Amino acid sequence: MLFAARAATGFQFQSVGSSTHLLMRDLAIDYSEIGMLIGAYLLPGVAVAFPTGLLGARLTDKMLGIAGLALMVLSGLGLAASNGLVAALLARTIGGVGATIVALVATKLVTDWFDRREITLAMSLLQMSWPFGAMLALPIQAHVAQLWGWPAVMISGAVCAGAALCCFTLVSEPQQRSEAAATGRACLPVSVWLPVTVAGVIWGAMNLACILFFSYAPLAMAARGIAPTTAASLTSLSIWLTIVAIPCGGYVVQRLGAPVGAICVCGPIAALALLSFALDVYPTTACLIFGIAVGPLSGAILSLPAAILAPLQRPVGFGIFYTCFYVLMAVGPSVAGRLQDAWNSPIAALIAAAILLVAGLPLSLSFVALSQPSRVVASNEERRLRATS
Repeated sequence: MLFAARAATGFQFQSVGSSTHLLMRDLAIDYSEIGMLIGAYLLPGVAVAFPTGLLGARLTDKMLGIAGLALMVLSGLGLAASNGLVAALLARTIGGVGATIVALVATKLVTDWFDRREITLAMSLLQMSWPFGAMLALPIQAHVAQLWGWPAVMISGAVCAGAALCCFTLVSEPQQRSEAAATGRACLPVSVWLPVTVAGVIWGAMNLACILFFSYAPLAMAARGIAPTTAASLTSLSIWLTIVAIPCGGYVVQRLGAPVGAICVCGPIAALALLSFALDVYPTTACLIFGIAVGPLSGAILSLPAAILAPLQRPVGFGIFYTCFYVLMAVGPSVAGRLQDAWNSPIAALIAAAILLVAGLPLSLSFVALSQPSRVVASNEERRLRATS
């Protein structure tokens, strides 16, 4: 059910990209305004993630999840009825708010269900849902747009979110969460929010590095004289390798029980592959290695907050975690674009992506050092809840 909900956010995110030319023609907008529509789906997370975490300490996860999916349905219908850029931006922003809520709730619920169990593998499977939804949208939405136009594409996103909403009504919250909610209000001391912030920065840096690679790798290959279709195909193959490597890597990391070790090993390997690609040293092999190496990072990073957040602290904790993620996602592409303009080369963004991946090593070690006291607190809280139940 959570996989379907997260896949619906990826499916709806892709709706603007799948109907770009039709939107430009009918709404009389240009590429920069298309970029605004795409970004409007991610920017609300900067302002919404933390308040959603605060609400999560008072409301049930089920209520929040249903509200988020309902906003996504409203967004799709609003986009289909838009007759101008302002209305489209408003509708798109509403969908971004809903998608932020769904992402936070889904991650928090998986933590509740799989804490002290197969959490790394579970987080990997959850993370695979977003690219799965986006990839599923590419052929479906292109066909829908050709048959019935771009409003039908937006309605397809609403239908997908509505189907996920119906599934979400069947979600039952873990007993542990109900017991924790009855004991009082959440309190997030400095010893907890500081390592959670570090984990959120690691998560944002990894995702930003992937976006920079997928955005600028085709440009770098085209600048070297490679045909655009070949460059796009190689980048697409790397994305598919990443999708496969996410659950496979999550399984391996779960078996080894070393998420921090996976970050320290896979991050630098992916960074070296990026540098090799940027310097045109075995670029095809480097592209494929990158796709494989970043796979295990998803589940490993997403499992970090569970090690330090007691059940009652998770709504606020994941609010902080996702705020860091969305800030980096909002600011990072613009900074990378400025680097590209300054260097007059797409490899500037690729080198920046490599630096982001290498930064995961000292940040993950800092997380371990900062999280020791909060691990003890979370363990004591878990024992107290079990004793109470």
